[in-house]
Amino acid sequence: MQKTYLYEAILLVNRGIDEAVRGLERLKRSKASGLSLAYFDEKLALFEVHRALLNAYFCNNIENSERRDEAGFEAKHREYQNKALDEVQVYQDVEAVEARRRLEGKAPKVQFLSGEEQREWERQLPKSASDTARRGENSHAEEA
Repeated sequence: MQKTYLYEAILLVNRGIDEAVRGLERLKRSKASGLSLAYFDEKLALFEVHRALLNAYFCNNIENSERRDEAGFEAKHREYQNKALDEVQVYQDVEAVEARRRLEGKAPKVQFLSGEEQREWERQLPKSASDTARRGENSHAEEA
Protein backbone atom coordinates (compact mmCIF):
# COMPACT_ATOMS: atom_id res chain seq x y z
CA MET A 1 0.00 0.00 0.00
CA GLN A 2 1.13 3.53 -0.62
CA LYS A 3 1.71 5.81 2.34
CA THR A 4 -0.97 8.24 1.28
CA TYR A 5 -3.52 5.45 1.25
CA LEU A 6 -2.52 4.34 4.76
CA TYR A 7 -2.64 7.85 6.21
CA GLU A 8 -5.98 8.48 4.52
CA ALA A 9 -7.36 5.22 5.94
CA ILE A 10 -6.42 6.15 9.53
CA LEU A 11 -7.91 9.61 8.93
CA LEU A 12 -11.18 8.01 7.82
CA VAL A 13 -11.24 5.76 10.89
CA ASN A 14 -10.71 8.75 13.17
CA ARG A 15 -13.37 10.78 11.34
CA GLY A 16 -15.74 7.85 11.68
CA ILE A 17 -15.10 7.61 15.41
CA ASP A 18 -15.63 11.39 15.66
CA GLU A 19 -18.99 10.98 13.92
CA ALA A 20 -19.97 8.10 16.21
CA VAL A 21 -18.97 10.12 19.30
CA ARG A 22 -21.01 13.12 18.10
CA GLY A 23 -24.00 10.83 17.50
CA LEU A 24 -23.74 9.32 20.97
CA GLU A 25 -23.43 12.78 22.53
CA ARG A 26 -26.62 13.88 20.73
CA LEU A 27 -28.43 10.81 21.98
CA LYS A 28 -27.10 11.47 25.47
CA ARG A 29 -28.45 15.06 25.40
CA SER A 30 -31.81 13.91 24.11
CA LYS A 31 -34.36 13.49 26.89
CA ALA A 32 -36.58 11.38 24.62
CA SER A 33 -34.12 8.47 24.40
CA GLY A 34 -34.87 7.31 27.93
CA LEU A 35 -31.41 5.73 28.13
CA SER A 36 -29.01 6.06 31.06
CA LEU A 37 -26.40 8.81 30.83
CA ALA A 38 -23.86 6.43 32.38
CA TYR A 39 -24.46 4.02 29.49
CA PHE A 40 -23.55 6.73 26.96
CA ASP A 41 -20.49 7.78 28.98
CA GLU A 42 -19.32 4.16 29.04
CA LYS A 43 -19.75 3.78 25.26
CA LEU A 44 -18.02 7.11 24.60
CA ALA A 45 -15.09 5.99 26.72
CA LEU A 46 -15.04 2.65 24.86
CA PHE A 47 -14.91 4.41 21.47
CA GLU A 48 -12.03 6.59 22.68
CA VAL A 49 -10.16 3.57 24.11
CA HIS A 50 -10.40 1.78 20.76
CA ARG A 51 -9.42 4.92 18.87
CA ALA A 52 -6.35 5.39 21.08
CA LEU A 53 -5.33 1.73 20.73
CA LEU A 54 -5.76 1.80 16.96
CA ASN A 55 -3.86 5.10 16.57
CA ALA A 56 -1.03 3.85 18.81
CA TYR A 57 -0.78 0.61 16.82
CA PHE A 58 -0.83 2.51 13.52
CA CYS A 59 1.72 5.11 14.65
CA ASN A 60 4.08 2.49 16.04
CA ASN A 61 4.03 0.46 12.84
CA ILE A 62 4.17 3.42 10.47
CA GLU A 63 7.07 4.87 12.47
CA ASN A 64 9.09 1.71 11.86
CA SER A 65 8.24 1.88 8.16
CA GLU A 66 9.16 5.57 7.97
CA ARG A 67 12.50 4.94 9.69
CA ARG A 68 13.32 2.19 7.16
CA ASP A 69 12.36 4.53 4.31
CA GLU A 70 14.41 7.34 5.79
CA ALA A 71 17.49 5.12 6.07
CA GLY A 72 17.09 3.93 2.48
CA PHE A 73 16.61 7.41 1.06
CA GLU A 74 19.49 8.77 3.16
CA ALA A 75 21.79 6.11 1.66
CA LYS A 76 20.58 7.00 -1.84
CA HIS A 77 21.13 10.71 -1.15
CA ARG A 78 24.68 10.04 0.03
CA GLU A 79 25.34 8.25 -3.28
CA TYR A 80 24.18 11.33 -5.19
CA GLN A 81 26.32 13.60 -3.03
CA ASN A 82 29.39 11.44 -3.59
CA LYS A 83 28.84 11.46 -7.37
CA ALA A 84 28.19 15.17 -7.68
CA LEU A 85 30.73 17.06 -5.62
CA ASP A 86 30.24 20.77 -5.94
CA GLU A 87 33.05 22.99 -7.15
CA VAL A 88 33.63 24.55 -3.74
CA GLN A 89 34.17 21.13 -2.17
CA VAL A 90 36.56 20.14 -4.96
CA TYR A 91 38.53 23.37 -4.44
CA GLN A 92 38.69 22.76 -0.67
CA ASP A 93 39.82 19.17 -1.23
CA VAL A 94 42.59 20.29 -3.61
CA GLU A 95 43.74 22.90 -1.09
CA ALA A 96 43.85 20.27 1.66
CA VAL A 97 45.92 17.89 -0.51
CA GLU A 98 48.31 20.67 -1.44
CA ALA A 99 48.66 21.76 2.20
CA ARG A 100 49.53 18.19 3.17
CA ARG A 101 52.09 17.95 0.34
CA ARG A 102 53.64 21.27 1.48
CA LEU A 103 53.99 19.93 5.05
CA GLU A 104 55.64 16.79 3.64
CA GLY A 105 58.08 18.97 1.70
CA LYS A 106 56.77 17.83 -1.70
CA ALA A 107 56.27 19.98 -4.78
CA PRO A 108 52.68 21.00 -5.57
CA LYS A 109 50.68 18.97 -8.05
CA VAL A 110 48.27 21.86 -8.59
CA GLN A 111 49.17 25.50 -8.64
CA PHE A 112 46.75 28.40 -8.30
CA LEU A 113 47.82 31.28 -10.53
CA SER A 114 47.65 34.99 -9.78
CA GLY A 115 45.81 37.20 -12.27
CA GLU A 116 49.04 38.12 -14.05
CA GLU A 117 50.22 34.50 -14.17
CA GLN A 118 46.82 33.49 -15.59
CA ARG A 119 47.05 36.08 -18.40
CA GLU A 120 50.59 34.94 -19.25
CA TRP A 121 49.45 31.34 -19.33
CA GLU A 122 46.53 32.23 -21.63
CA ARG A 123 48.89 34.05 -24.02
CA GLN A 124 50.84 30.81 -24.41
CA LEU A 125 47.77 28.76 -25.36
CA PRO A 126 47.57 27.64 -28.98
CA LYS A 127 45.03 29.69 -30.90
CA SER A 128 42.16 28.03 -32.75
CA ALA A 129 41.49 28.91 -36.39
CA SER A 130 38.35 30.90 -35.52
CA ASP A 131 40.24 32.94 -32.87
CA THR A 132 43.01 33.70 -35.38
CA ALA A 133 40.47 34.78 -38.03
CA ARG A 134 38.67 37.03 -35.53
CA ARG A 135 41.91 38.64 -34.41
CA GLY A 136 42.81 39.27 -38.05
CA GLU A 137 39.47 41.03 -38.60
CA ASN A 138 39.97 43.14 -35.47
CA SER A 139 43.50 44.19 -36.47
CA HIS A 140 42.23 45.21 -39.97
CA ALA A 141 39.44 47.22 -38.36
CA GLU A 142 41.93 48.96 -36.08
CA GLU A 143 44.13 49.89 -39.05
CA ALA A 144 41.21 51.49 -40.92
